[in-house]
Amino acid sequence: MPIVLDPSPLAKLPVSRPVDRYDYIRARSAGRRVLDLGAYDETEIVKSQHRSWRWLHAQIADVASDVLGVDAAPQLREKGHIDTPVGTRIVYGSVDDLSAVVADFRPDLIVAGELIEHTQHTLGWLSSLASQTPGVEFVATTPNTTSAVNALLALLKRENNHPDHLHVYSYRTLATLASRVPLRDTTIRPYYYDPHLFYGRMPAWAAPAVTAFNRAFLRPVQWTWPLTSFGLILDGRLGTR
Repeated sequence: MPIVLDPSPLAKLPVSRPVDRYDYIRARSAGRRVLDLGAYDETEIVKSQHRSWRWLHAQIADVASDVLGVDAAPQLREKGHIDTPVGTRIVYGSVDDLSAVVADFRPDLIVAGELIEHTQHTLGWLSSLASQTPGVEFVATTPNTTSAVNALLALLKRENNHPDHLHVYSYRTLATLASRVPLRDTTIRPYYYDPHLFYGRMPAWAAPAVTAFNRAFLRPVQWTWPLTSFGLILDGRLGTR
C-alpha cells in the first residue's frame, strides 16, 4: 500500500520487511520497456568479477521486453554508446536532460539503481522527468543512512560510503523527496545487505566468513529491525502537481 506518514518527527514508521533488491527489480522489470539510468558498470564491462557478482543492468535485460541504458560515464562520451555483453545498448547522457531519450524510447518503467545519492540536483532532475513522463512507473534504490553496517563501522570510526556520494537518505527523507517530485502511489521497502559486492575485494579465504556473518547476524538483524537494512527501494508513479 502507498505510504502515509505521521508528520511528527518521532512517529513510528510503516516499515515493511526487507527484500533482495535485485529480485525486486527483476520482478518489476519483467515484460516491461525499461529505461535504466546509471546503467554503466566499469567493473562489469572491462574487469572480471567474483562468480557471485550481479550486475543490475544484466538482471533487468534478462527479463525485460526491451531495455535501454543511460549513463554519463566518461568512457561513453567519445563513441556515444556501448553495446554490452548482455545484448543491450547504453547511451551517453545525463539525467539532467533526458527529454530526447524518453521521447524516443517511451519507457513504461524507469529504474535508477544506486544513482540518486550521486547526482547534484536530484530533486530537480526527478521533477523534470515527472513532467516529461507523467504516469510512468519509477523505481530507485539507494543506501540507507540508518543501516546496521554503518552503525557497526561507526564504532571503528569508519563508514561504508562511496567517495562520489553527495546525499544520504533515510526512510523519512526519501519519503519527503518522493512527495516533492512528486511520485504517486509511493512505497518504500528496505533491502538486504548483499556481500557479493565485496567478495572481489577480499582474500578468497575470507569470503566464507563474510557469508557466515551475513547469514547468522546481519540478515536476522535486518529482518527483525528493518530500518537497519542496508538500503531502501523507492517505488511509485511519476506525476505532476
